[in-house]
Amino acid sequence: MKGRIELGDVTPHNIKQLKRLNQVIFPVSYNDKFYKDVLEVGELAKLGTKMLNHVLNICEKDGTFDNIYLHVQISNESAIDFYRKFGFEIIETKKNYYKRIEPADAHVLQKNLKVPSGQNADVQKTDN
Repeated sequence: MKGRIELGDVTPHNIKQLKRLNQVIFPVSYNDKFYKDVLEVGELAKLGTKMLNHVLNICEKDGTFDNIYLHVQISNESAIDFYRKFGFEIIETKKNYYKRIEPADAHVLQKNLKVPSGQNADVQKTDN
């Protein structure tokens, strides 16, 4: 039987636990301002949406990026759903990507930023 974990809101009372989890799980470090921003926003999902929109806007305005790639642990269904809402698709699974967490495999997600030739962004051509 698999255990069930439920995560609640990030509060001043549990922000240190979030920081510790991030240090153990993720291959990058976040500074104290990141955690302050998490508290100010009130919900991690809102901050994630804001951060992802910011990155997408920069890439789209720059115009030289064809794709954006990211890795998500295969069991993190909420993150996969989150990124799919932004147009990311799973294109590959990397075995043993993570070293200190289980499952260790990660999906590679991709968002294509270029519209195929002959199509505009608003209208997709379909065959009938």
